[in-house]
Amino acid sequence: MAFFTYDFESPAQFYAELQDQLDGGGFHDNTESQVNAFISLLVQHQDDFLDASGQDLANCCYRLFDSDLFQNNSLTIVSAILDRAIESQEERDMWITYQTLLHAGKENQKVYHWILKSEFLAKLKYQILETDGSKLQPLAVDLLFEICRVQSLKPRDLALVDEDLLHYLLDLVERTRTDADERLNYSVIKLLLTFNEQYMLHMAACRAARQYTPSNPLLSALSDRPGASCTFGENLIFMLNRAEESALQMLILKLLYLLFTSPHQTLNDFFYTNDLHVLVDVVIRELWNLPEEEEPLRHAYLRVMGPLLANTGLKQEQPAMYKRAEIIRVLSELGGDSLGDDLRMQLWEQEQLELMQQQEVQSRLWSEKTMRLTYRDRESSNSPALKFATIQQERGGPSTSASTACPSPVLTHVQQPQPIRGTGGALNSTGSSSGSLVLANVLPHSNNNSSTNLHIHVNSGAPRPQPTRRDSRPTSPTTQRLVERVLREWLEQELKNAAASAGSSGSRVGRVGDSGDEDASVAAVGDQRIAITVAQ
Repeated sequence: MAFFTYDFESPAQFYAELQDQLDGGGFHDNTESQVNAFISLLVQHQDDFLDASGQDLANCCYRLFDSDLFQNNSLTIVSAILDRAIESQEERDMWITYQTLLHAGKENQKVYHWILKSEFLAKLKYQILETDGSKLQPLAVDLLFEICRVQSLKPRDLALVDEDLLHYLLDLVERTRTDADERLNYSVIKLLLTFNEQYMLHMAACRAARQYTPSNPLLSALSDRPGASCTFGENLIFMLNRAEESALQMLILKLLYLLFTSPHQTLNDFFYTNDLHVLVDVVIRELWNLPEEEEPLRHAYLRVMGPLLANTGLKQEQPAMYKRAEIIRVLSELGGDSLGDDLRMQLWEQEQLELMQQQEVQSRLWSEKTMRLTYRDRESSNSPALKFATIQQERGGPSTSASTACPSPVLTHVQQPQPIRGTGGALNSTGSSSGSLVLANVLPHSNNNSSTNLHIHVNSGAPRPQPTRRDSRPTSPTTQRLVERVLREWLEQELKNAAASAGSSGSRVGRVGDSGDEDASVAAVGDQRIAITVAQ
């Protein structure tokens, strides 16, 4: 088919000719020839009248989409542009046709279903692998992402997404980490997330049909690259922290769930500790702030939270897990009144343990500071150590001098309905009008005030205290059930760690209210993890 060559003296003449082509001007045998004339006009004059930002090209595309020609023949026109994109070998031509298809799909997602052809996917894969550094590469990444995002690929199409492509994309993320323009880096990560979604859909279909279920190629690729995909992990959490779209958050959470529940230890330890801390902050923030209409997204965060706390490096942090108090508080709030007394009691104990550890840190800091004071400071009435001893004495604790070690920590404002007594000593309680209590000198005066001593002290003696029920926001049964499973999974791991720590030091710590049933309980809880559902 022959096309005319135009010589325009101004942008106004160029846009007038574009409109004339859409209105039926010129000699065209059919709709395909008419739209090809429009595309050829854009290809020939893209350097003259289309800016580098792509805004002018976008305006031209929407001229096409708003025209009567497109409204009456949308499928025919998209098919014609797709055929041209597949057949063309010229970069200038592919740039225009790819952009037109991308904008058409954003205008109507049905277009992405129409252009799903194996030949086109194979060409996009080639553009990604073989055009490194060209402007076609990020465009092919964006277009392939949009195609995979809105539909399930057939097995023959999914076969194109092999481990060679995955390794290349993961390497590309690492190579572009320092680029001033971060769009390609994040676009590649989003494409990898959609591939993971496609693998999950395919595996679910195989299980439903009781067929052989292959492994997830993305997880296999990541497990084969220990320490070689750091940027991918860092930016994955960064994107989750900044993401505003629920769909993108779900894609990230699904991959995180698979990483944290994988049997491969290299994937459990995929993230650095600092990245895990950021992730904990994000999860806590989203669990607090998500509105009621985003309940499915809250469920996804809860499903990730369980293995995040129990299976990653967070469980080995000493002296306490990062943001432990905030984790306890948000889970207590979301659990509502549905939590059983056993879980509620364990939560109360974790709160006491958190307060105790905070007081131990403060006491240690005070002790180190007073040891550095001069003789004159210790003898002065303005000595900080003497002021600290005075405060302790006013609270009812034993008096100390600046030259002695700090006393056992004092817990204040602890929600506790009745005094607790045990064989290790009494917990002196003082009531107040607000119902809060002051527990003074919980631990004996010893140099072995470890976090496990609190468990031993509370476990001994007469009946266990029943912690006060907090007023909590109304939550759905599914949310409450997920909170309970997160708590059981996490607290069981906490107890394992405490038992291992106590065993290494020659002491033994048992679970509150249990008598040798811990192993059976752990085994029962281990089979209760919930898989994140895949959007159909």
